[in-house]
Amino acid sequence: MDMDYIKRKIKEKEEEQKFLEEQTKKDIEVKLAFNIEENNIINNDVLEDKAIHFNKIVEFEDNPFKKYTDEDLEELKESIKDNGLLNPIILWKTEDKYTILSGHNRFLALKNLEYEKLDSKMYKVLEDISLEDAKLIVVDTNLIQRKNLLPSEKAKAYKIQKEMLEKNNSKRSVNFEFFQEENALNTGEIAEDKNLCHDVNLEKNRSIYRYLRLNYLRPEFLKKVDDKEISLVMGVELSYLKEDEQKEVFTYFFERDNFLKLNLEICKNIREKAKSIKISKEVLDLIIEKYLKPKTSRSFKINFKNIKEISSREIKTDKEAKDYIMDCIKFYEENKNKEM
Repeated sequence: MDMDYIKRKIKEKEEEQKFLEEQTKKDIEVKLAFNIEENNIINNDVLEDKAIHFNKIVEFEDNPFKKYTDEDLEELKESIKDNGLLNPIILWKTEDKYTILSGHNRFLALKNLEYEKLDSKMYKVLEDISLEDAKLIVVDTNLIQRKNLLPSEKAKAYKIQKEMLEKNNSKRSVNFEFFQEENALNTGEIAEDKNLCHDVNLEKNRSIYRYLRLNYLRPEFLKKVDDKEISLVMGVELSYLKEDEQKEVFTYFFERDNFLKLNLEICKNIREKAKSIKISKEVLDLIIEKYLKPKTSRSFKINFKNIKEISSREIKTDKEAKDYIMDCIKFYEENKNKEM
């Protein structure tokens, strides 16, 4: 056979093989692309199936935080309308229900906007956690995310955080280290003397323990702190009183006609007095006695010109003017009932 013919046939065979390889490669790429697209469609269907309907979602029972006001809720609804749900709702899955750990107000806003379910991008699910962990998540997320929390909300939140961390003996970096005292009433004092939190400054330590002290206040005093009628520090001072003594103080200053307003100095004196004697109305009378200013006589001035306009008497000094006016008043008082 001609050698050139053989070489030509070999080359044709190689080109055919190359074509087949390239064609096979293209077929594989096309099929792979189709599979990827098909998988995406399947995954989207799966994501759609992962939507959680509202009838399976419940609120956390021990949530210490209050719901938004109507005004705040309307603002949140408008934000969701314009921007969608920016922060996913954190859910705790237990059996066949989902408990909200973070996002109670977002969930309420969505319901008001007539949503019926959360799609997969609107929530995160936690499963293998304890009740203590769940409570910590509720508290931590709200303390971080919520603005304008009331003192009473912070008080309850820090109390839950304290109890859960002590129970768990948690060592996480954001943890506050709390000491166990025999007498819980000394918490505030200890906070000012010891470094109770390894990664929070001392000033914040004091603030945290001040909020913790509010848990010992009667509800009516706690509301006064929330309404800013008394300061946080005043509430702390009064929290050291026994419950019946707090009631006595509240009645004395807020339910009776008392012209002396409760202030921090009075609160400190009441607390100090309570160390040695039971607080009663009589004791409170003695405490505030020194704050009552005695009535002082009023003074006024009269211009010499005013006297000359109604009298021809020559007056040169202040003493002469004073004596003359007093003589006139005395004469008037002695003769006002006599017939003229």
